[in-house]
Amino acid sequence: MTIYHHFLERGLTDSRRHFSSAWLGRAENYLCLRAGREASADALVELFQTLVREGKLVLAIRVAWAVLWLPQEARR
Repeated sequence: MTIYHHFLERGLTDSRRHFSSAWLGRAENYLCLRAGREASADALVELFQTLVREGKLVLAIRVAWAVLWLPQEARR
């Protein structure tokens, strides 16, 4: 399950476009351009920092875990 799916499950986003722009701070088509791969490590680190600032610590932990175990091809 990707980070996007955790946000979708919790009602924090309703589309990949919204997640890309509102949560990752990227272009609306960012996840589409990633072609099914997880967001980049840089995007996930920024997301982690945002979640910590907003006090969403459980989601922040999930994002941190995803960053630590990110496959090599997703690190770009």
